[in-house]
Amino acid sequence: MFRNYFKISIRHLQRHKFITAINVCGLAVGMACCILIVLYVRDELSFDRFHTKADNIYRITTIENTQATGVTAYGAATQFPIAPNLKKEVSGIKEAVRVFVPGTTLFTAGDKKMLETESCFADAAFFQMFDFPLLEGDPATVLKEPYTVVLSVSAAKKYFGNGSPIGKLLKVGNGYSCTVTGVVKDMPHNTDLRMNVIMSFATMTRENTEFEKLWYMFSNNVTYVQLTDGTNPQKIVPQLRDFVKLHIDPIVKRHGIKFELDLQPLHNAHLHPDGDKGGVDNSPLIWLYIAIAAFIILIACINFMNLTTARAHERAREVGLRKVLGAQRKSLVFQFLTESLVISVLSLILAVVLAFSLLPLFNRITGKELNLLASGDAFLYGGLLLLVATVGLLAGSYPALYLSGLMPVKVLKGSFVTVGARVFIRRGLVVSQFAIAVALIIATVVVYTQLRFWQQKNLGFDKEHLVNIYLSGADSLPKKDLLKATVAGLAGVQQTSLNNLLMGFGSYNNNPIVREGGEDKDGFVSAIIQGDYDLLKTTGIKLLAGRDFDKAMATDSTDAFIINQAAAKRLGFTNPIGKRIEWRPGDFARHGVIIGVMEDFNFRSLRFSVEPAAYLINPRNAAILSVRLAPGDHLAQLAGIEKVWNNIVPDNPINYSFVDQDLRAIYAEEQMMGNIFSIFSGLAVFIACMGLLGLSMLISRQRTKEIGIRKVLGASVANVSALLSRDFLKLVLLGICIGSPIAWYGMEKWLQHFAFRIIVQWWVFVLTAVVVVLIALLTVSFQAVRTALVNPVKSLKTE
Repeated sequence: MFRNYFKISIRHLQRHKFITAINVCGLAVGMACCILIVLYVRDELSFDRFHTKADNIYRITTIENTQATGVTAYGAATQFPIAPNLKKEVSGIKEAVRVFVPGTTLFTAGDKKMLETESCFADAAFFQMFDFPLLEGDPATVLKEPYTVVLSVSAAKKYFGNGSPIGKLLKVGNGYSCTVTGVVKDMPHNTDLRMNVIMSFATMTRENTEFEKLWYMFSNNVTYVQLTDGTNPQKIVPQLRDFVKLHIDPIVKRHGIKFELDLQPLHNAHLHPDGDKGGVDNSPLIWLYIAIAAFIILIACINFMNLTTARAHERAREVGLRKVLGAQRKSLVFQFLTESLVISVLSLILAVVLAFSLLPLFNRITGKELNLLASGDAFLYGGLLLLVATVGLLAGSYPALYLSGLMPVKVLKGSFVTVGARVFIRRGLVVSQFAIAVALIIATVVVYTQLRFWQQKNLGFDKEHLVNIYLSGADSLPKKDLLKATVAGLAGVQQTSLNNLLMGFGSYNNNPIVREGGEDKDGFVSAIIQGDYDLLKTTGIKLLAGRDFDKAMATDSTDAFIINQAAAKRLGFTNPIGKRIEWRPGDFARHGVIIGVMEDFNFRSLRFSVEPAAYLINPRNAAILSVRLAPGDHLAQLAGIEKVWNNIVPDNPINYSFVDQDLRAIYAEEQMMGNIFSIFSGLAVFIACMGLLGLSMLISRQRTKEIGIRKVLGASVANVSALLSRDFLKLVLLGICIGSPIAWYGMEKWLQHFAFRIIVQWWVFVLTAVVVVLIALLTVSFQAVRTALVNPVKSLKTE
């Protein structure tokens, strides 16, 4: 019986090629979107879930509440002494591992010198806690001793060729060398611990014994703990409170800070990078992308339902005859569902081809390494079959039930008409399509408008032609000074400054400042900018009051600060010039007089409000040489700078970046979101318009006699075209009215996460409405004009 259903379905689909093509193409585009989104979401949810001990591994996160302001900060960076002391003092913790990422580091093997961004220091139990397979070396001992290192396969080949690197030396920076004790398989892309060079943490503590004593120094150090089997993490939380009271509270209470440690399951770390209780949460984006994929599929399914029910009058006689000849409703439902499933299977084949074709573009947009073939497992294939069945049944269910329920007596008498509730449902489906498409378009426009606002906003400094040169290798102040002076003398260089200010990412230090002689509880954490005398001139930061640092003033280098407006406000000074403050980074304090107030500038991402900042003279701690280039040939200017660098720091390759490019990179996630929205909103409109075209064609065919009579009675082509287009445009406008407030509400929720944000303007909705109406009008008018041009004599004769 199914064979007969299948043959009848194929014949029917071949007889109506244009409608079949619309249905297959629409469903294929929707399925392709769904496949790509599922690959992306699956990858995002798979991060660090492959470790066999993953259910017992937790990341230690921090929560800081500044009682004076009520501001709570969340983070994953932890102090260096926490891991070893947690293992000793907290029952239920089997193992603790620190992973410290030092940033871009120079490694040398023979005559090969490479800058690595994916390198870290890790405790000895790293390869016992995490399942990164070692191809050479013992997991228990490879990182046990100081000055040992494990390389990934690709790193080992890069530094030492195809032979075994075990026992060979790898020089770190311009200092010590580490012995290669192991080779690990290249780490998968779906881990936040992806590293090429892993050095023993014992190396750090051997080089600087003070690390183990710094109970309130934060850097890019993350702590992971493995609980003993069967340990309830809730039983660990009270012990963490006691641990904080013993070691950290005596420090932070002086500054009016309440400090907590929290346990975060390893599998949550990727989507909640600052911890589960606050900070950045990327999981809503996952659900948003899933919803978009579902909406695209729904729009395509609505097309199928609409086009099938719109052709009900064409199939009514078939249904009536088959019922008269004894066909049961059940067999008719199976027949129509078979047609739907055949279309669904054809659509899936085309969807897989489209997904393969679009995957390289999708990977570029998302920054992923997704591979449809590499993901070929039972889950994926099962998902594709489920997708075919779901789409086939969803798209075919309503038409099957509707067509199989037609009354044979009315049909064969010729009194069958599609009116009432059935027409209302069909119109409702069209409205739903365009409401979804309009919401996606508005979301796309808002995301790009927010991005443009960030890119064009005055940040309080001049980001154009500003280059940051990272001083890796220039580790002494005389070498830094020589580098600065030589670069400053080059043609095309306007200003230079040694500092620790990485625009867009903040400064390298955040410590308390307070009025001189004030109590610790009255202080607040401020960004501490350490640099030379030329920072303001080089960056273009404006001075609002007071004066800049002056080399002629001997006390400026030891007894002076310039603060920003936010710091002045927090200090409670209406006229801060001449007032004295203290910087308290630890056991000592640096006193100084406020000599100037600089304009608030965005040294952090525009997602955050401007925080207090204090600038002092201390070029010894500078990690950056900022260079202001003259407009012109930047390649030639940089070539000159590189030549100077190679003369002064010959052992380190130069590493630099343009500040404006760094700032654009900060908003990569929002850029990706805008790109995805733009692609899928375009596809949603395309699918909806395909359905509109098919529907207008079928409606025009049903009204052939009416149009012929109107033309005989004197109606023009324009009159007929307007008549056919008017009803569809009403539905499109209703869809716009429904989709616009939904989009406004969703984007307002999204924008609330940002300190610097746009206000969604009326023109966004007007522009979207105009674009959608024009596209819909062009789509419908094509068929309307074509129908209106038909000779009425031919139409009436045919009828």
